[in-house]
Amino acid sequence: MNWRGRPLTSHEVILESIASAFTRTGLRVKAELDTNTYPTGIGVGDAEMAALPLTRHTFHGEWNYALHPQPKPAIPAARSGRPPTPQLLSDPALTGLAPHQLQHLIRTLTPAGDTRRGRPPRLTFADQVLATVLHLRVNLAAEPLAVLFSSSRTAMHRTLLKIRHLLEAQDITISPATTPPAALAALRARVAAQSSSPNSKIKTTG
Repeated sequence: MNWRGRPLTSHEVILESIASAFTRTGLRVKAELDTNTYPTGIGVGDAEMAALPLTRHTFHGEWNYALHPQPKPAIPAARSGRPPTPQLLSDPALTGLAPHQLQHLIRTLTPAGDTRRGRPPRLTFADQVLATVLHLRVNLAAEPLAVLFSSSRTAMHRTLLKIRHLLEAQDITISPATTPPAALAALRARVAAQSSSPNSKIKTTG
């Protein structure tokens, strides 16, 4: 029940209850249902909390605080043909996952996926998961992903198929971004620059 004693019997009732809130100073609340799927059981450690740019209020600062925005590093246009760093590829704006959520996803899939049998893979298992998240989240195909991860088109196809099967087995869904992130345009420009470089052609063998 909400504070008025109204039973919260559906998502619609919850949204209506939240959206009906207002203050005498003119605050109005807008509520929307988020239908995305997120990993569960994720905690935020003390170190992560301490690193947040918070300004706590004098009255019950443990509950009342202002969270200040942090500028995200822009993805620079490629000039040298070098692949982007993992930090840029794992930008939450692209993956839809906070860093600790991405690490949790990698740990969840590792027991079944990081078997290390046969020839060592071109990519680490963490990079395999990251590439697949980018594939599902922002619709990057195997060819540009192969450029970004310095892999081959064939190996990337195998990677995407493998990780997608692991996600399905764990009943984990990576929802597509509703609107293309701003960082995606810069990433595509980097792919184009690397693809045109004589030293950065897409490899065609595993």
